[in-house]
Amino acid sequence: AAALKYAGHKLPVFPCKPANKRPLTDHGFKDATTAYGQVLTWWSRWPQALIGVPTGTVSGFSVIDLDHK
Repeated sequence: AAALKYAGHKLPVFPCKPANKRPLTDHGFKDATTAYGQVLTWWSRWPQALIGVPTGTVSGFSVIDLDHK
């Protein structure tokens, strides 16, 4: 439901593996979409998938990942 909500707000999404956060689709973030039918198909197939959102101009998101040792 959350993935469909994001897509409905024009935020492209793609499914990721819960164990390692890697994309479940063949082309990863390049497969991200706002298409209701595709999002529904993905999360019907992988209901436990995490929601991936591509960064950059397509979403307007920038990310900084810091690991503190």
